[in-house]
Amino acid sequence: MTDTIAAISTAVGPGAVSIVRLSGPGALDIADRVFCGRGRPSTSEHKSVLLGEIIAPDSTPIDQVVLLIMRRPGSYTGEDVVEVSCHGGISAPRLVLRRLIDEGARPAEPGEFTKRAFLNGKMDLAQAEAVSEMVQARSEKALQAAMRQIRGDLSSRIGRMETALLDQIALVEANIDFPDEEIEGVYRPGLEHVLGDLANGLEHLLSSYGKGRFIKEGIEAVIVGKPNVGKSSLFNRLVGKDRVIVSHVPGTTRDVVDAVVPIDGLLVNLHDTAGLLEPRDNIETSAVERTRASLDESDVVMVVIDASQPLDDADAGIVEQTSGKRRMIVFNKIDLEDIEEHFSEAPEVRVSALEGSGMSDLLGELRRISEDLIGDLADEIIISERHAICLREALDGIGRARKGLSEQIPLELIASDLRTALLGLGRITGSNASENLLDEIFSRFCIGK
Repeated sequence: MTDTIAAISTAVGPGAVSIVRLSGPGALDIADRVFCGRGRPSTSEHKSVLLGEIIAPDSTPIDQVVLLIMRRPGSYTGEDVVEVSCHGGISAPRLVLRRLIDEGARPAEPGEFTKRAFLNGKMDLAQAEAVSEMVQARSEKALQAAMRQIRGDLSSRIGRMETALLDQIALVEANIDFPDEEIEGVYRPGLEHVLGDLANGLEHLLSSYGKGRFIKEGIEAVIVGKPNVGKSSLFNRLVGKDRVIVSHVPGTTRDVVDAVVPIDGLLVNLHDTAGLLEPRDNIETSAVERTRASLDESDVVMVVIDASQPLDDADAGIVEQTSGKRRMIVFNKIDLEDIEEHFSEAPEVRVSALEGSGMSDLLGELRRISEDLIGDLADEIIISERHAICLREALDGIGRARKGLSEQIPLELIASDLRTALLGLGRITGSNASENLLDEIFSRFCIGK
């Protein structure tokens, strides 16, 4: 990489400070030509901070700035890096960037700073991808999961698997090359034992992808019930503002209305639905179909029942329709009358969406169900669909090798399956990633990261 790249690394818009990043072999020389202040970038030590101005070719000041100098290989990218902290907004960072480009830098491509960090050995591919996950994290727990991946927890685990697999491939191939030699460790039962351990480890990691989806994308929670039981009032209370029209007229809600509610570091994607009823026209038919589609895709169901009215067959029917889901029964309107009936097969909470009473109990139950879905977060969590696909590749290769061992097939075929498994793991850490794969991954990053 002989060129020097530059980009605005902060969001463009109103703000106190913007950062324009410069990286590459010419970073310090370019900074020398555009900066006027105390100190000279090219002669400054690693992690030096310089105060001054970015100037135009005619020495007219463009902006007052602070320069942070990071020399290779101790920078984020492993190259010489200059970060220019200028005033925020739209004009100042763009003028600073244009000045750097006029002096020889080129505009950075999406994710190019992090790509250079990967290519210069500052991080592996899993850690690089976690940078993007961290930027896009929508909840505290998603941020924590990405931080663990940046720290290298997943990379270390995959690295140990790669080493174990490489050892077995080496022994198998040695046995193929020297069939008359007695090579310690190359015998089918021993190989089966190691591959069994690897398969168990891969299956454990793959099983965490479901948790990773909840952490990254949120938990889908659907509110259902008969018309006019207070579903929309409950939705508005949970969201904290009036998102849905509330009326005593049944059937006001005709479509699924969505909102995101944060609960203890997790996201709950809340969906208010039309009442489950016998449709009277085409519009209500479509509304009920959408409600049922939301039910099918839900992780948690809140069945709302009007506590001021006796239970009827429609209530019981909705409870029955949701019996295969994680759910809670929400008795609403307890400010009018608290009914005695209950459903023993699901957790119950009693609330008044109008007055707000009982909401802490409802949130507590929703929190409990969410924690049950996610489980223990002490272990590594797979949050990337790409990683899950690579793990399945590796698991399939090991599965074929184990099957081949049981069927006494030639070791050459077993070695081929083991190499396929190794390729799958290598695509996670980047040890054998193709240029096309790298381009695809880093193109999803924002510019300046």
